[in-house]
Amino acid sequence: MQTPPTIHLAPGARPQAGTRIHQSWARCADLDPALLADPNPLPRADLDLRREANHHLLRLAEPSLDALGALGDSAHSVVLLADASGLILHERGSRSFQDKARRVALQPGVSWAEPLRGTNAIGTALHDGRAVRIHGAEHFLACNSILSCHAAPIFSATGEILGILDLSGPADDMLDTMLALVQRMARGITDQMLCESPLRRLDFRLGQGPEHSGRALLLLDDDARIAGANEAALRALDADWGRLIGTPCAQWIDGPLHTRDTPLHRHDGQPLTGRLIAPPRALVRPVSTPHAPKHPAPADARPDVRPLPEPDAVSSPLLDQAVRALDSGLAVLLCGETGTGKEVLSRHIHARSAWRAGPFVAINCAALPEHLVESELFGYEPGAFTGARREGARGLLRQAQGGVLFLDEIGDMPLALQTRLLRVLQEREVQPLGSDKRVPLAFGLISASHQDLKSLVAQGRFRADLYYRLQDMPLHLPPLRERSDLAAFVEDAYRALGGRLSGDALAALARHDWPGNYRELFSVLRRLRCQHPGPVPVTIGGLPEDIAPPGSRFAGPAACEPASSIMAGAGRAPAPQTDEDAGPGLRALERQAIEQALRDCQGSVSRAARRLGIHRSTLYRKLK
Repeated sequence: MQTPPTIHLAPGARPQAGTRIHQSWARCADLDPALLADPNPLPRADLDLRREANHHLLRLAEPSLDALGALGDSAHSVVLLADASGLILHERGSRSFQDKARRVALQPGVSWAEPLRGTNAIGTALHDGRAVRIHGAEHFLACNSILSCHAAPIFSATGEILGILDLSGPADDMLDTMLALVQRMARGITDQMLCESPLRRLDFRLGQGPEHSGRALLLLDDDARIAGANEAALRALDADWGRLIGTPCAQWIDGPLHTRDTPLHRHDGQPLTGRLIAPPRALVRPVSTPHAPKHPAPADARPDVRPLPEPDAVSSPLLDQAVRALDSGLAVLLCGETGTGKEVLSRHIHARSAWRAGPFVAINCAALPEHLVESELFGYEPGAFTGARREGARGLLRQAQGGVLFLDEIGDMPLALQTRLLRVLQEREVQPLGSDKRVPLAFGLISASHQDLKSLVAQGRFRADLYYRLQDMPLHLPPLRERSDLAAFVEDAYRALGGRLSGDALAALARHDWPGNYRELFSVLRRLRCQHPGPVPVTIGGLPEDIAPPGSRFAGPAACEPASSIMAGAGRAPAPQTDEDAGPGLRALERQAIEQALRDCQGSVSRAARRLGIHRSTLYRKLK
């Protein structure tokens, strides 16, 4: 076992910094040196997919990358952006130092999570959730002692780590002030994310004079509950995300909230000054006109539409079960139709599990050519077969070391390969092609399939023993059409794109079966927003014919009905704008939907209103 270095703290650094580095060395003591010394970068196609999955983070970080990149160019250093697994997505800065950094695999496509690269700034900041400087011999790997690295986490509005910002340079030529700069830039990325949220924002500061303690931001939902916060708000309120999120703002801040600077008070009487800011009117860039350039916009200019919402009443129980199972060493099997978000849920599981500091390696078993599956999964030694890379390859299973392996469309894996995969999963070690050595593996396992694996087993197309090895915790993802709050969900998704839907259009979208589920829905919404870029609500006549056939497109009061009055209840029928306009059948159906929502929400009017897609005051009126 290597001996931790003597820690020489930078001037002004806190003593805890040395303790953190020693703790990191202790965590890395049993790592396999062979794995640490073989950091093959992801293939370009896989790296592009990771960048696409993180395009929102890359877009928000662009100004910081430009600013730090210019600094890095003059200081012979590089600025790096890593994702939530520690995989480096992007680099800027000095070309001469980039060449040196590549000698120790400090480059895009390589994960610098601690289980893969030992003590280092990116991996240790990811593990601890705090900014850190790792200098010279403080790195666990001796080859990395040429580096001086400064890294800070980028947090979401609810406290999840979205990525790591890092500035790295030569160990003999870096300033101690760099860490504070990187940390300030990382916090600025989080602040920009909050400013682009579709929720109202409370912008406040300590005291009543000019700003002097950082820009504190809170996101507030329609019920004035806290839905997000930045680090400055945590410091100003002496709280953490776990205590803040979901609580009423009035529990922490006293005083009326106005759109102008107003004196407020913290719950303990400390004076504050703050103002309420409305969300941006549009969250997308203007659609190109005939006079716009013919070249397509870059990928990060596309609207930021998530394949799935943040965990809600539908997915939260599944997520909680899966995380508990994965942390207990069980294999998780996600079943559901195409487009129900199995990979997105698996990424949520990874981010909340004990494996979150390691990489997330997704393998589409249906997309790998059959003759390459074995070499891609298990890796190979140099010269193992004709056409093999001269340096060999680690294989996807070894790339998942210390993280989560996601086997998508596992039902499409060739039968011959299932036997070897079963042996790997049982023994947790892999033997690369052309090698007589076995390499131990440690990762969390999630599999997914849109097929009925039990049926495939009965047909002899899937090994029964592999099936039972994969389904320690089987979870079913319901299709989109089964959501009880489908209308409200569709309305919120389209509003996030900056558009509005009329009542009849929303009702038609809520009645559609959505065979492609979330993937199909978001494709349709993006197309609608492109075709209807203005502020006028989209009516039923603007919907695709497969969703609203011409015969169903009628003119009437519903065409002018506000989308917010549509309720996703039994039959997903549109609620009338006033009770007097509704016939007896519609009133009975509406009442049934309201009563069911109240039962589902244990009598909570606020939650029931959100589920039905109407305002709380509207629900109170309908209950009279």
